[in-house]
Amino acid sequence: MSLSRFFSKPRWQSKDESIRRAAVATETDAELLAALPRLAREDPDAGVRIAVLKRLADPGLTQALAHDDRDVGVRAVAKSLWNDLLTGTHPSAPTLVERIRLLRAQDDTKLIEHIATRAPEAELRQAALARVTRPALIVERATQDADAGVREAALARIDDETQLVRIAERARKSDKKTSRLASERLDALRLARGDISTVTARARLLCEQLEAIVRGGDDREAITIDAQWQPLQSHVPADLTTRYKAARSLYEFSRDPVRVAATRERVLERGRLTTELGQLERDVASPAALAERESLVARFDALADRFALHAESGEAQPNEIDSQRVRSIATRLDQIAEHAEEIASRPVIDTRAADAARERREAERAARDGDRSKRQEAIQARIAELATLVETVEKAIESGSTASAHASWPSILDHRKAIGEALPAELRSRVLDIESRYAQLSDWQRWSDNHRRRQLCEELETLPAAQLHPDAVATRVREAQAEWTRLDALEGRDAGAADGLTRRFRSLCRQAIEPTRPYFDKRDELRKGHAQRIADLVTRAELALAEGQDANALAAQRRDIAAALRDLDQVDPRQRKSLAEHLKKTIGTLDARVTEVHAAVEAAKSALIAQAIALVEQTDVRSSIASARDLQKRWQASGNGKRSRDEAQWRAFRKAVDGVFARADDERAARTSRDRELLEQAAALCAELEELARAEAPPARTDVSRIDSAYMALGVTDTALRQRHQDAHAVLRDRQTQRQRNERRGRFDDWLAHHRVLRRVELGKIDRDSARAEVAALASLRIAAEPMQARLKSDAALRETAGETEAHRDCVIELEQLAGIESPAEDRQRRLDLQVAQLSARMRGDNAMAPLERLEQLLVRWSEAGALPASSEQLDVRLERAVERILGDLG
Repeated sequence: MSLSRFFSKPRWQSKDESIRRAAVATETDAELLAALPRLAREDPDAGVRIAVLKRLADPGLTQALAHDDRDVGVRAVAKSLWNDLLTGTHPSAPTLVERIRLLRAQDDTKLIEHIATRAPEAELRQAALARVTRPALIVERATQDADAGVREAALARIDDETQLVRIAERARKSDKKTSRLASERLDALRLARGDISTVTARARLLCEQLEAIVRGGDDREAITIDAQWQPLQSHVPADLTTRYKAARSLYEFSRDPVRVAATRERVLERGRLTTELGQLERDVASPAALAERESLVARFDALADRFALHAESGEAQPNEIDSQRVRSIATRLDQIAEHAEEIASRPVIDTRAADAARERREAERAARDGDRSKRQEAIQARIAELATLVETVEKAIESGSTASAHASWPSILDHRKAIGEALPAELRSRVLDIESRYAQLSDWQRWSDNHRRRQLCEELETLPAAQLHPDAVATRVREAQAEWTRLDALEGRDAGAADGLTRRFRSLCRQAIEPTRPYFDKRDELRKGHAQRIADLVTRAELALAEGQDANALAAQRRDIAAALRDLDQVDPRQRKSLAEHLKKTIGTLDARVTEVHAAVEAAKSALIAQAIALVEQTDVRSSIASARDLQKRWQASGNGKRSRDEAQWRAFRKAVDGVFARADDERAARTSRDRELLEQAAALCAELEELARAEAPPARTDVSRIDSAYMALGVTDTALRQRHQDAHAVLRDRQTQRQRNERRGRFDDWLAHHRVLRRVELGKIDRDSARAEVAALASLRIAAEPMQARLKSDAALRETAGETEAHRDCVIELEQLAGIESPAEDRQRRLDLQVAQLSARMRGDNAMAPLERLEQLLVRWSEAGALPASSEQLDVRLERAVERILGDLG
């Protein structure tokens, strides 16, 4: 390690946690990169470990720290990062194969559910979903997952019929495949437990499918239908069982060549009868019918007998059309007979007028002969088209496709009517043959369909008593009406036909729907309200666009409109298309505006990033920091753009700004180090000044000046140190004041101490040897030393001299006057006299003495006055009190 490296450690080894955090997050030093895993586990600061963890994004390390780190905050961050890595939402996430492998080793229920809902890859979500056990989440994934395979896998795990009903209904508009699969699975579960309504619906569907195959279909489908019918037949209602058996018999009959041939022969016979019936019908309608009335009646009787024999020997029901035609011919013959009797009863008239009329008709016919050739050409074309139509109907009848036969049959009738003449023999034979076969097929179909129509009527009769939901009632009525219409279309009947069965059906439909009217009226009202709310929502969105609101507000408007688009099933179906188009148009406008706002935000943030990068190169760090903070405020004010782009730009901006603050951190660390050194020096100076203040001897002025000069040169602003420095000076001033005070009153205190010892001797309280020993221990006298020493050495007894007592009293009075103490009543006059004498002296020009000089003079006078008698001990008390007061006032 180099010497410079030793004295300048890298930032990631700093003792300051904030510096380490910034370093481990951004620096690229090779030694640091190698040490990152160790720092993530061992660094004492939780923030540093989190920064390293986010930078490495290592799955193994992250998982270990999520369970083992000692800090709860680090564990929380590691757990969140582990979730993102395993889910695949983190930029450094492992590959899909590796994540699926890691998923197999996990047993955290919340983590597995998080992956099942948040993973971007369908394979990973499906693998996680296979391990999910919470039913609510499985149901949610069955309807909300973006991948159809995941939805199907979730649906396959749901066995609750109630949940399947909800899924089928919820996905009915948005995901038809999921709705269909849910319905199929629901039906399978209900069929397995023998639910009567489901079995009935499935049986009805199988009957309809088999009936459709009878009319024209693949035989393999019939086998499949039979395989589906077998498990149901023990639970199927009797009417559907009868219907299925009838359809099955008809199907088997259509596939039996022998029976079909026999039927064909009967159909041919019926065709011949129909042809003869048609010829008889034309002969009866001709002008010569009156003359040939007897012959026509004989032919009619013979033909009626043959029809009766055919009906008795055949398996088909009588042809209603032929029966009507027979009745029509019989009626016509009766009319001819009545007309013949009327003619016979008329008188003979002249026939010349009839001849003239006949000649006129022949002339008119000759005039029309010129256009006959053109008409013949048109007729030939019609005949060719008729032959093609007959061939089509023949093929349809052969294949059992009644729908195609019904579709072509009206055209055959139109062509025959348009031709209006006798057809060629071969074509006429084919037409008569196909007419008979078509009539037979129509009879069969009508019989079967009428049976189904009666079943529909019976179902509608039981519908009001079933107490179903109004929607279910309406759905069943619509299904019945659709099936009725389909049956009419298969038979080629007019939709407006109103026979008895049809009128009964329509009446039952009205009776079934009538109780549901209040419900549908209320639903219509709710749908109108919902449509109005959607209109208001669109208006608010348009207003937001006009006001230029920010991207967040526009995004909120878009979410509301998207939710309204998903809920369009709550409005009138007739309005859904227009509302959907309007909502989609509004969403497109909002998306365009949001894109514009995002682009503007991105451009503004890109400019801020460029400015932040430029700040890193500036030399003035303080100015750079101020600019960086200003950029941060501008970044917050720039708004939010597209989330992914915002995050990328924020990382770039944060990196540039961190660079600026990293330089500031370096300078701040250096400045902190310098400040710490200055504080240490200032603390040392304060300590030195405190030592001088605590010393008994007064400090030298030069030492104090030196310390103060050095302290001021440091320029310390620390409040505690400044207070400490001031406190040390205060102590110095107090000590100096105390010394000065002691200096001023020291000689007086010494006199008082010596005086007290002397008075104890004079009053006989201690002997003179003891007194001398005490005096020797006291400080030397500087006031009246000789008189005091002389009195201590003298062995004479106390004198009772009045003059000496008066001298003492005068001293005490003057001392009380100097101290400002009121004298006793017996000394007031003496005090007044002294004051007058002092005033006279000042008036004569004598200078007044200072208080201390005056005190010293009075003490000298007291000492020179000699010993005080024992009876005047009160004067001693007054003396000491006055002296103490004077000294106290002088400080």
